[in-house]
Amino acid sequence: MITILASCTNSKTKKADETLTIKYYSKVKPFKRVIKKWKNRIEEDNSKKYITTKLYKGVGWKATIDTYKILSNYKKTELYIASAGYGLISHKKEIASYNATFAPRTSNSIGDKKDNIEWWDSINQFRVEDFSSDSYFFIILPNNYLMATQNFIREMLEYYGKRVFIFRATQSEVIPFMEDYIVEFDLRFNSFQTGTLSSLLSRAVVWLSKEIVTHKIPFKHYQFQKHIENKMKDYTLYKMPKREQLSEEKLIKKIKNMIINEEVTSASRGLRRLRESGIACEQKRFSTLFKKVKGQL
Repeated sequence: MITILASCTNSKTKKADETLTIKYYSKVKPFKRVIKKWKNRIEEDNSKKYITTKLYKGVGWKATIDTYKILSNYKKTELYIASAGYGLISHKKEIASYNATFAPRTSNSIGDKKDNIEWWDSINQFRVEDFSSDSYFFIILPNNYLMATQNFIREMLEYYGKRVFIFRATQSEVIPFMEDYIVEFDLRFNSFQTGTLSSLLSRAVVWLSKEIVTHKIPFKHYQFQKHIENKMKDYTLYKMPKREQLSEEKLIKKIKNMIINEEVTSASRGLRRLRESGIACEQKRFSTLFKKVKGQL
């Protein structure tokens, strides 16, 4: 059996109720009180619920579903979502739309690394021992989510040992206790198979899943890594553009200037111009802010 742990997505098909957004609680202090209010809110049953496959969207989410389908045709497979709003949930669970993320620099970011860990440990109700004991675990979480869920993952490693595979595609530092369980992709993958860098990890795991099924690769960390290295050895590292990250306040000022002084009328054109100037911004974040600023002018 295979159990996949993937992350939720910022992009959703349904708009969240205001009371299910982190920014709604921005003035609540202290942080523990925010957690309590959020938990009370999600335990209420007065919001319309959607199955995750109908709620989440985006390139990364599609890749997650593709991985699930590929592996399901090979072995019995379960998919769980590390949701910043609900904790660890089955992909079949029905939940309300929400806006909460462990990713930084958005109006619905939960907090810093310490806050994210405290948040996850408080809202997650799933117990490590409730997984199938004979399962192999594919953890496909971006670094912010790995950091937030690290206490839960540590428990998984204590319970299931080398049955746990933590996939990474980032240059950030590895949490030491995870080192022996890592299967690593680097930016050669984007030279091998081009796409958005934000979805590199999920795209890479889709590819590896196909390779596992096609070549019957044994479920060993060194076997997976060896296969990746053999495939990537003739490819060069993708040259990632160096771009500055802006706070929301500074980004809003940039957008106002674009609209007023540069006569930029569309979010897509504005994002392109922003990136050309050496500033990084996720597409959804920019589009949301652009629409907000434009509506106020």
